[in-house]
Amino acid sequence: MLLIVGLFCVLFPRHILSSSLEHDGSVSIRLLHALNRESEPIFTDRGNITIHSLRVGQAIVDQKPLPEEEKLKIQILARNNDFYRIKAIVVANDGSERSFISTSKACMLAESELDDKLIVSLDYMGRVVGITSVIASKAACEGADVPLEKLKEFTTTVYVRHTEAGAIPDTASFVQKLEREKEAQEKGEVKDNRSFLAKYWMYILPVVVVMVISSATNPEAQGGGGGGGRGGQ
Repeated sequence: MLLIVGLFCVLFPRHILSSSLEHDGSVSIRLLHALNRESEPIFTDRGNITIHSLRVGQAIVDQKPLPEEEKLKIQILARNNDFYRIKAIVVANDGSERSFISTSKACMLAESELDDKLIVSLDYMGRVVGITSVIASKAACEGADVPLEKLKEFTTTVYVRHTEAGAIPDTASFVQKLEREKEAQEKGEVKDNRSFLAKYWMYILPVVVVMVISSATNPEAQGGGGGGGRGGQ
């Protein structure tokens, strides 16, 4: 009984451990972006996101209008078919930090006029395990040259994605079934009609394995008698 319960705790921890989503929680996300074309990104501040309720997914996005310099850099990235890189630093309630980097096509971002989506993925304990930037309004770049006046500021929508919990197995019924079968066997009500090999294969198999290994590692044992006869001649 205890063994079965312990095994259940190992295989299905999400149903044993209390989830932080049961008590809800909040996180702060600092957004940075890289607007340089070099392979090594140089991140600068973009804004902040505060999710007051992880369960409900309520988020407040605070992003300032872009300066002319950053508008021009995004326009250059889009014209050269480069990537726009975003870095999200998640600060949990306990003060711990985790960083996530996501990329998207700069031309798609520019053509959407800086309308992007941020998907915040949570595990079953309510911890942030990923943040992805998505340009949902564009499936591909159309090659349009977006003027700077249309790159005023980001309009970001935040989605909180929860991990779906699997079905909870009916362990109580399973344990009761095992106990009934055990009682029936002890009373002799259940007859074991299995063959000899099916009953005792776990004892026979090790002996067979040892014999096979022994014969494979000592091939001279089979031909030892014949070699001695030739030596006598």
